[in-house]
Amino acid sequence: MTRFDEASMTSDYALYLAAKATVDDRALNRQVLTELCRLMPAGAPRVLEVGAGLGTMVARLMDWGVVGAGEYVLLDTDRQLLDHSRRWLCDWAAARGLRTDLRPDGLQVGDLRVRLVHAELGSYLETDHGALADVLIANAVLDLVDVPAILPGLLRLLIPGGVYWFTINYDGETIFAPGHPYDDQVMQAYHRDMDERVRYGRPAGESRTGRHLFHHLRAAGAPALAAGSSDWVVSAGPDGNYPADEANFLRSILSTIQDALRSRQDWVDPADLAAWLAARDRQLATGDLVYIAHQLDFAGLSPS
Repeated sequence: MTRFDEASMTSDYALYLAAKATVDDRALNRQVLTELCRLMPAGAPRVLEVGAGLGTMVARLMDWGVVGAGEYVLLDTDRQLLDHSRRWLCDWAAARGLRTDLRPDGLQVGDLRVRLVHAELGSYLETDHGALADVLIANAVLDLVDVPAILPGLLRLLIPGGVYWFTINYDGETIFAPGHPYDDQVMQAYHRDMDERVRYGRPAGESRTGRHLFHHLRAAGAPALAAGSSDWVVSAGPDGNYPADEANFLRSILSTIQDALRSRQDWVDPADLAAWLAARDRQLATGDLVYIAHQLDFAGLSPS
């Protein structure tokens, strides 16, 4: 549910994506991941990840032994973010003793060629790109697009019977604890902002993408073979500190809500929003803030 808007600085967004990595590590549904591994073609597949951001997913899948050879294409609309991803992946690989070689269009990490492709998704789908992917990944992306309009084109990026893995799809439920009197007011306004959002002249997501994907996938001829929850759950440890860089992740969550509702004064009173944010900031500083966002993962095959 919480994605930076286009006005956010790319460097800030890169920091957010890096801080989010451990949250996604815990959240990704292991049953759905097992199905992905079962469906993955042997050898050296061609993987395409849309909205790939910093490249944390390719790093994660290499760490987890899901991919290790072949080609992995990172597609993103933000050229600067792709530049960040090249540096971030080099640092990640160096920390693991993996060989890296820079290439004009990306880098080689061990036996895996990583290509960086700068394109807006809607425009990309309207262009013939030749070779189709064996595996298509979208992580925390589909709740940012008009799924019924985009999904058929996405599936056409796959070979017939190719594998899709669509993860961290927001499903309309966020919990901040301890509870606050303005929780309902703030979250209803934020969900409305998600439902009415427009980017590149197109509808840009909705607040209940997760549950609707079951029917969207079936309508596109690619019903899910596995589905399960992938909730973000962030809380401080017994020492009052949040794991890894997750305190900064939570700060980004709160900033995103603030930015989205700053101009929505007819939806939420500015004084109420300020009071809510101040309370959440205090709880974050003391390690008392708990954050839960309900999301869903899906794996399946493209129409054959």
